[in-house]
Amino acid sequence: MVVGESKNNETETQRCECINECEMVSYSRAISSSKLSTKAVLSEILENSDVPKRFDAAMEMHYRVQTSSIMQTARVLTAAVKAYRKLRTTIETHVTVAETSITTALSKLLTGLGEMVRGHVADSFKLVKTLDGVYSKHVNYLATGLSAQLQDCDRLTAEVHVIATKSQTAILSTTELERMQLLRDRLEYLGATIIVFDAMLDRAARNSTHQWHYFPDRLLVGDCSQTFEVVNDTLRDLIDWIDSFLPMVSSSYTTTTTGWMSSPPVSMFAPPTVNADVFVNMTKLRSNMASLSDCLMSYKEQLDNFKKWLNRWSKSTFKTGFNYEPPMSHLVAFQAARNIMNWQLDSFLTNFISQKSLARGFNKNVREYVTTGANRLCSHIQQSLFTKVGDLINDQEQGMVSFYNDLLQRVTSIQRYLFANDTKPEQFARRLSVWQMPKLNLQSSQVSLCCSCYCVINQCSINQSINE
Repeated sequence: MVVGESKNNETETQRCECINECEMVSYSRAISSSKLSTKAVLSEILENSDVPKRFDAAMEMHYRVQTSSIMQTARVLTAAVKAYRKLRTTIETHVTVAETSITTALSKLLTGLGEMVRGHVADSFKLVKTLDGVYSKHVNYLATGLSAQLQDCDRLTAEVHVIATKSQTAILSTTELERMQLLRDRLEYLGATIIVFDAMLDRAARNSTHQWHYFPDRLLVGDCSQTFEVVNDTLRDLIDWIDSFLPMVSSSYTTTTTGWMSSPPVSMFAPPTVNADVFVNMTKLRSNMASLSDCLMSYKEQLDNFKKWLNRWSKSTFKTGFNYEPPMSHLVAFQAARNIMNWQLDSFLTNFISQKSLARGFNKNVREYVTTGANRLCSHIQQSLFTKVGDLINDQEQGMVSFYNDLLQRVTSIQRYLFANDTKPEQFARRLSVWQMPKLNLQSSQVSLCCSCYCVINQCSINQSINE
């Protein structure tokens, strides 16, 4: 209501006595028309009126007397505070507190994995020591002896190849004929050894202190068995050829009382014919004898390579140290929200602040301290901590997969040489703790291969509850 009855030029504002009136403003009779414009009058009323405040107070009273409304707000506030506390507890437990942090747990995990691998390296050394002991005591002399015979016959066959070639154009000396006879005798001896080789292996196995276990009865695995048979057949053909060649040489030369003539007349020299197949058979025999010699020594080579491989792993170092420092600025900002949220919750429940003030303050503080701080902190944890954790776990996984894959391949290779019913190496591989039910006890350094890191970053989704 506007009244122009003031005796001076000043504008007077008075409170209404009537309950139905909002406010009464008096103006001087000399006031300009611009002061009485609708815009000016409304602006004056807005600046001096307490209607908005009384309206807010009325709405607050109406809101608080409705039990369902205030309880809904209290539930939302309580859920937001609990969500914040849960997130803060998770971050403190798994990031900031050293005793329970992921970095400490990961260090224990890596230490346990390293100890497990080193333990299996030591167990593998014991297996290889047993295998090598049986081989050295019962098999080595047989395999080495037969291999030496094969190598000796290989060299002599190469000599005889040259001698046979020379015989087509020149007179052979007594020494050369003796070398051929020597090869014939060595081949005969080699054939006899090959025939009884398996029987000697079986006899040695019966005398083994491990009762047929860890014994390489099948030294000739894969194509080696066929090579063994080829050598046995081919050397007999060469023996037969030498037996027929030497008499022909004796009848082809004219001799004197002092031995072979150094320069016999051409009419007196009739070189024996050497068929081309003889040279082919010599080459084939030499190749197969060399292969058979390698076959005989392949088991020993497997054991030696196994030991060298274990020695390399026993000297390997496993990374166990891992550190992470959370950003203090983000952490302090995030932790500061605890007191603010608790104060706002207590103030609202004790009617110290209105719902409107709560909404404004809570929205500002949650965004500034909780949501923004938590997002920055979780982003840093995700990019720095979990990236490092992922890379470290991947490296450890690759190393362990490589170790156990190679270990099983080597054990399987050894198993092929043993008796078919000897499963000692297989039992060794099956007893490795890496195949047991995965367990993870981060309070102990004894852990299995399978591990699971608790991802704190998943808890950052709690921010959605706080925002609501």
